[in-house]
Amino acid sequence: MSTKKILILGGGVAGCAACYFLKKKDYKVTIIEKNNYVGGMSRTFYYAGHPYEFGPHIWFWPNDDINDVIRELTNNKLYYIKRRLFSYIESEDALYRYPIHFEDIQKMPDSKEILRQLSKNRDKNNKLIAKKLPKLGKCTFENYFVETIGKNLYKKFMENYTWKMWNIPGNKLQTSMVWADRIKHNYEQLQGYDPIKFEDHTLGKGLKFQIYPKKGWNIVWDRMVEGAKLKLNEPVINIEKFQQKGYYIKTKRSKYYFKDYYAVISTISIDNLWGEDMLPYTGRIIVPLLFKNLNWAFSNKAESIHYSGIEFQSRITEMKRITKHKSKDTLILVEIPITSQAKNAFPENVMVDKHYRPKAYPQQSKEGLKMYNYYLEKTKKIDNLFILGRIGQFKYWGMPETVNSAHKLVKNKF
Repeated sequence: MSTKKILILGGGVAGCAACYFLKKKDYKVTIIEKNNYVGGMSRTFYYAGHPYEFGPHIWFWPNDDINDVIRELTNNKLYYIKRRLFSYIESEDALYRYPIHFEDIQKMPDSKEILRQLSKNRDKNNKLIAKKLPKLGKCTFENYFVETIGKNLYKKFMENYTWKMWNIPGNKLQTSMVWADRIKHNYEQLQGYDPIKFEDHTLGKGLKFQIYPKKGWNIVWDRMVEGAKLKLNEPVINIEKFQQKGYYIKTKRSKYYFKDYYAVISTISIDNLWGEDMLPYTGRIIVPLLFKNLNWAFSNKAESIHYSGIEFQSRITEMKRITKHKSKDTLILVEIPITSQAKNAFPENVMVDKHYRPKAYPQQSKEGLKMYNYYLEKTKKIDNLFILGRIGQFKYWGMPETVNSAHKLVKNKF
């Protein structure tokens, strides 16, 4: 076993970040990746010259130990983003700010009933009374949000949206998901989290570092893996055991024996690691729509509009608001939640990886988490195998959380 050789399964954000931090400790890294590129869902693609990702990828994180990585890899060539997001409520034919703003409630036709419902678990200053609330991480999504915002607001903004977003009804979705300010992972600190904002508020508000790289995200992922041995177009088939030689990773083209490496880090879905496809995920179809000779589609300078009802799409995004791409045309990105079976309903030539991902969001129901823990127990029998990342750890994480998890793993275990 080489004390300096590491094998990484998957070249998405987690795999690239782990490679980057390991190289700083002089480890020799080999990455096995099923695609012909690294970066996974955060790879920047182009349509008619317009940059876009698999959903808009804006980075926001509170700590410079991780933010400095992005500054370094982009040579600090960054756009600082001020976000504007809205929800479209079809029953009222209205756009309201996202997250929900208290001031917007006055514009709603049922505002009196909404305010009555809000008073149930709030004091006279409209502040939530934390001790009256269900405990985050120990209740369902519907349970927590109905208690904090009332039935009417929950029905308007979340009931259908949550169901189509993750393909789990809100009364089954677990709040370990925390569809809120994702950077807060400690549920004790989140207790009393208020989905309603009482001042002009955006996702990542208050963070000085909310950015998009001027040249897109590819420069980050490509530089993270510089010097590593890349095995592209090589999907992992499964993990197997062979008598004296112990465990090995079987891929489409080769076998990689654990004994040859100090450690193996898997960032792929943990059920796929064992040659199975059992864990529940909600996928995405991304539809890039180019509007010729239309400078801007959203007159209110919005970045994204969430569709909270029973429409197919969950969100549309005007990419120029984020990428600052200069053009007389505009690119709209439509996100459609799907299940893994959706691939069979479309022509094969359009279901390419930059438009279709069957595993975008872990379905964190009790059943899904129980199944994940079953696979996790299997991996613990292998001493030098580590599980990492959004897909590997079955988490609802963005890029910063994923990079931070890689940083912690390398810092604590290598």
